[in-house]
Amino acid sequence: MGDPGSSELVSLGREPFHFFDFTIPGLVMATVGLAYVLLVVPRLMPDRATITGEVVGRSGKQFIAQISIPEDSGLIGQAAVGGFFPTLKDMTVRLVLRGEHAFLPPFEELEIRAGDLVIVAATRQALTEVISRGVAVVVPDLRDGREAPDPAEFGRAASRRQVLAEVMVAPNSRLLGLNLEQTGFRYRHHCIVLAMERRARMVRSRITEIPLEASDVLLIQGEPEDVAALRDNRDVVLMEWSSAELPSRRLARIAGLVFFGIIAAAGTGLVPIVVAAVLGALAMIAAGALTLPQASRAMDPSIILSIATALAMGAAMQETGAAQLIVDVALSTVGGLGPAGMLSIFFLTVALFSNAISTKACAVLFTPIAVGIADALAVPVAPFAVAVIFASNCAFASPIGYQTNLLVMGPGHYRFVDFIRAGLPLILLIWITFSLFAPIYYGLE
Repeated sequence: MGDPGSSELVSLGREPFHFFDFTIPGLVMATVGLAYVLLVVPRLMPDRATITGEVVGRSGKQFIAQISIPEDSGLIGQAAVGGFFPTLKDMTVRLVLRGEHAFLPPFEELEIRAGDLVIVAATRQALTEVISRGVAVVVPDLRDGREAPDPAEFGRAASRRQVLAEVMVAPNSRLLGLNLEQTGFRYRHHCIVLAMERRARMVRSRITEIPLEASDVLLIQGEPEDVAALRDNRDVVLMEWSSAELPSRRLARIAGLVFFGIIAAAGTGLVPIVVAAVLGALAMIAAGALTLPQASRAMDPSIILSIATALAMGAAMQETGAAQLIVDVALSTVGGLGPAGMLSIFFLTVALFSNAISTKACAVLFTPIAVGIADALAVPVAPFAVAVIFASNCAFASPIGYQTNLLVMGPGHYRFVDFIRAGLPLILLIWITFSLFAPIYYGLE
């Protein structure tokens, strides 16, 4: 934890960075980079559909769900325009139940009221968004078929860790021919059936009244242990790939408070950055925003090993004189450019290396060289050390320079050339920006 470059400065007997020491240069380059990403990258990158998007686009998978409108919903008072509800634009409303009266399409000027039960066809993503926003309760009524679900009951469920998953009704299931009320699925398995998918059927009734058929897909919500227990159930087939944790607004607020607490504690110097980060991680686990298995998975052994290896290589370069040798070669080659020119060449060199080795290893390896160049030029170490920090994070042109690049490469359906196409111009833009701004900001000639 903490910046490896700053830690390396301490090991070299130099003053480490404080929390906001490079805020202004960072804001300048972040502004330039953000403008490039928003305005230029969309024009450079081809339109590559993700694998998931292709499958969903072909299948058009739609679930039938019941949305109950609570008293504090933001949907109350919203009227249909041209037969559609603007706030439910990603859903097809098939029926609105209000007491004993049923409203069928087209819903001309019909206003949504508290207590309405809305039958919709929607994708899983759209239903997840409604649940996360809390504007409606997506759950069937399993009592007398008339009153809306108790929001307090599902509020208690939402306060715990919840998972969304899909299960398919098996061909020899005991649930065949029964509706959800008759199956007692919710009470038997402690999982709520949110929606149902039945291909090529136009359903305009409560899903609790629809007899189940083989191959029906049910979208369920429950605690991870209860959902996992369905693996051994013979009546339904749990689709393992479909399990995904449901975003929790309460846990999101807790995580946000802890995050800003870490920033405040480290930024004010109340505690060191490492201590603040450790305390923040413990607070996340204690509050339930993070589980121990999730925390352990976040600790990538390969990253820890690469940092340890880079630290050893940095120490070896210092002890053997390799760092000084590199400094001497650099000064004899481009030393005539002066401090500003050396800073620019040094930044570009580190930025290019960051696309071949990890960013943290790059920071550790080049910090001794930065110190050596600054001492040889008789200038402050700060601009060269800051160059290491920003340049070592310029792993934009390769998927192997930073672990996040590899994480998004598969789901984003990207290719190696995509990183070069979008990342290389960004590296050059950041290099030019730093080369123009840093000498003025740090007073280099």
